Amino acid sequence: MQIVALLCLLSGALALTPVGDEHVELHAASKQIPELKEIPELKVPEMKEIPKLKVPEIFPVPAASRCVVIMCCQFMIIYTALALVRTYQEFTSTPKGKVEFGLRAAAQTLTYGPMLCVLFIACRMRVEFLSDGKDQPQLWVQHCMYALTFAVLASTLLVLCVPLFTGKPLPLKLGTCDLERPVEEESESKFMFYALTSARYLILLALYGGIGGVIVGSCTYLPPGATNLIELPAPGAAVMCTMILAIIFFSTQFIIAVCRSYTEFTGLEFPKTLAMMDSAATTVEFAPMLAVLFLSARMRALQHDSQPQEWAQRCMYACTGAMCLTTIMAIAVPLALGGTPKKNEITQEVTFQVPNALFGYMLVPIRFLSLVGFYGGAVGIAYSIFAFEAPAGPDATLPVSPTVQCIVNMTCQFFFVYLILTCMHTCSEFKCCRDRVELMQLFAAVQNAKATLAFAPMLSILFITTRMYALLITDKKGAPPAWVQDGMFMSTWSLLISFLMCLGSGLVMDKVDVDEDGNVVNKFSNQYIAICMTAIRYLTMFLLYGGMVIVIVGLFVMTPETANGHGSVPFVSEAISATPVGQPPPGPALLPKF
Repeated sequence: MQIVALLCLLSGALALTPVGDEHVELHAASKQIPELKEIPELKVPEMKEIPKLKVPEIFPVPAASRCVVIMCCQFMIIYTALALVRTYQEFTSTPKGKVEFGLRAAAQTLTYGPMLCVLFIACRMRVEFLSDGKDQPQLWVQHCMYALTFAVLASTLLVLCVPLFTGKPLPLKLGTCDLERPVEEESESKFMFYALTSARYLILLALYGGIGGVIVGSCTYLPPGATNLIELPAPGAAVMCTMILAIIFFSTQFIIAVCRSYTEFTGLEFPKTLAMMDSAATTVEFAPMLAVLFLSARMRALQHDSQPQEWAQRCMYACTGAMCLTTIMAIAVPLALGGTPKKNEITQEVTFQVPNALFGYMLVPIRFLSLVGFYGGAVGIAYSIFAFEAPAGPDATLPVSPTVQCIVNMTCQFFFVYLILTCMHTCSEFKCCRDRVELMQLFAAVQNAKATLAFAPMLSILFITTRMYALLITDKKGAPPAWVQDGMFMSTWSLLISFLMCLGSGLVMDKVDVDEDGNVVNKFSNQYIAICMTAIRYLTMFLLYGGMVIVIVGLFVMTPETANGHGSVPFVSEAISATPVGQPPPGPALLPKF
């Protein structure tokens, strides 16, 4: 054993010694070790590779949908808090204070929310069409979407939080979500002044820079494999009209922001220009809901790998053209004809009077032509959704989805209210109708009902993005789960109930009181009626927010297996379907077909 150990040590030392002429050769004893014969290699049978199971990749929730959800959450939080504060004030007769003022200002910061979300959906729809649902917008375009979303969120947080530190509210520019210029006072710290000024301009930069980025990115997107923009098909009528509406909507706001910023730096004011652009901005308040109707018709057609009917696309252009004409007239009349603004004391509508009566009479047919084009086109688009047939024939045409039924229902409510208000505006111009009490009462009732539709555009956009995601992950064959559709029905029913209750209570009230914001205040002499109305108000609020939460949760937990229209939460579906809110609300789908 000792000899073996010595040999092992010697061989190890020699193995570590470099080979050369100067080194000692192997000991003779080592040569006496018999050579080991080579052991034949064992042939191991080849193992076939086990094929890996292919797990289907689920397309992630797009950035556009995430931004829509963030906006919806802001709406829910702000409006819930505002409703609670106002209810507390009604029952305790507490005067309005700083809390309600801050919440009202925070609600105003959400003015751009619906139009921004519509722009996101239009961009997303264009990308899905060109890439066949396999790609997302450019990364920098997604960053623009997030910049816009968080700019609105920053405005809301500033309006809510700054009064806590300064003790003074942070005012907003009327009709916009742009912050007013902070006033530097000797008693305040310069740090706060410069911080607010910097935040204000950063928000403006994020807003208008992000809007331009999303529009440019939508027009310059190249799908995988494409190298030339000219070879790509032109945007569809729905996407094109949505882009035009967005450009008009934000162009008026951008001009107002530039004029006010120039005034702040130079002291030179533009009162006529601001009044003119403010009037133009009011003409595009229909834009978000109109764009929602366009995108719903296009989503219905894309489900069948087709486009909306030719006449439906003409209706889209007619609506867009009518709105553009109205906006141009609001700018051209005071600019070219020297018109002066006049405010109707009953309806609060601002109209322009021209010095020459002949020009005034010439403008009347243009005004009504734009109204006919606008409302006629909207009705035609809504009808086209239900009259659409697949290219393969009626047998291949799928029924109108519950999502689109809910959207059309809210669209009908929205445009019905504005149509009645337009008729009231027209009647108030005649002397025979100007002082009639019943006209004022009807106007107040409709104005009260109008406030219930503030959620209609945002709710419709949430439904659209949820439906689009269900089609995306199922190759245009699926639908949101049944319990998600029940959430849509709940929210739509809540708006319809609120609308009818506000309209009915406004018609039966002897006197209509209006607060300082122009909102109609329902004051009932009977306390039990007041409690009953409040209970209905909070029931509808529960249905609205509960339905929105269900839809948002469904958007993120939806999978190709559950996006089949049947659902995976039977308890929720069965419980809600047992009530009226588990069925589609009345709408055009229930009309008999001739």
